[in-house]
This record gives sequence, C-alpha cells and structure tokens, in this order.
Amino acid sequence: MHRFFQLLLALAAFAGGLWCFYAGYEREVSLAGKTEKGLTYLKTGVDGKTRVLTSHQLYGAGLVLVIGSAWWLLKSSPRKSRRR
Repeated sequence: MHRFFQLLLALAAFAGGLWCFYAGYEREVSLAGKTEKGLTYLKTGVDGKTRVLTSHQLYGAGLVLVIGSAWWLLKSSPRKSRRR
C-alpha cells in the first residue's frame, strides 16, 4: 500500500506540473497576459525594478513539479529485504 500511495502522489505531482505548463502558456497568449507583459515593461522602464510575469511563475512551478515527481518515481524503488 505504501508504494501505491507514493506512486499516486508522484503521478498527481506530474499532472499538476503539466497543468502549470498549460496554464502558463494560456496566460502568456491571452489578452490578460499580453497586457501584463506590456505593463511590466512599462513599470520596469520607469523604476528599474525586476518583475516576474505570472506565466513565468507558472512555468517555474510546473518545472519544479515535473522534475520532483520524476525524481520521486525514480528514487522510490522497492527495497529488497535481506534475509538473515
């Protein structure tokens, strides 16, 4: 049961990462994303502060979830018990 639960969690994290990639792409190509990008460039030109777009935050979260779930799936291999 323990291994099955870990597999479900890793697959849920992988699906969440893919969803974050999709949501980031949709945000980037939408009117709201283009407006955010333009206003971010305008604000950066005025005060010089660095800003991160929402779509880029979603891409980063998706990347972390996909890499983390892949590591979790590969790391959590069943351990062989030694008989004495």
